[in-house]
Amino acid sequence: MNTAANQPRGDPVRTRVVGRFVLAFVAACVVLFALSSTGTARRGVHDPLCRFTASTARPLLSLVGDASVAGRRLVFDGDGAVIGEACNGVVPALIYLSAVLAFPSRWRDKLKGLALGIPAIFVINLVRVVTLMMLQAHRPEILDQVHIYVWQALVIALSMAVWVYWVERFTGERTAARG
Repeated sequence: MNTAANQPRGDPVRTRVVGRFVLAFVAACVVLFALSSTGTARRGVHDPLCRFTASTARPLLSLVGDASVAGRRLVFDGDGAVIGEACNGVVPALIYLSAVLAFPSRWRDKLKGLALGIPAIFVINLVRVVTLMMLQAHRPEILDQVHIYVWQALVIALSMAVWVYWVERFTGERTAARG
């Protein structure tokens, strides 16, 4: 098998494979983000996911305090927040989807990657929302720092880790790299 993983550095084949991956990844991101910004996506994807995130977070928060939900508004121990489009997990899921689609692998492997990664990213995002709600209620002085600096970096790192796991576990790149 002639893959980028078993080619020496500086090899033109490896360079072409990596170049195609980067171009396909960027193109997929552009297309998916353009589609995601439409009114149809807002009504059919973003709004339902915002409500789903809030309603899924409520029972988890109820384990440690008083939680309620009304549509996209989540309240925990008297402090509320509206789950907006930036909080529903779609952005990291679209980046992950773009990376899976762009990676040179079989469609069967891509489907495994999507079945593994998309739910994992939404679980990561749910943990993010729950912890941020708990901080808002009990440690509001550090909420902004954790929200902006810690969780944004963690979501990116964990999403990348899920992608790397998929590549190594399901695409055959690991065995090809070993020879």
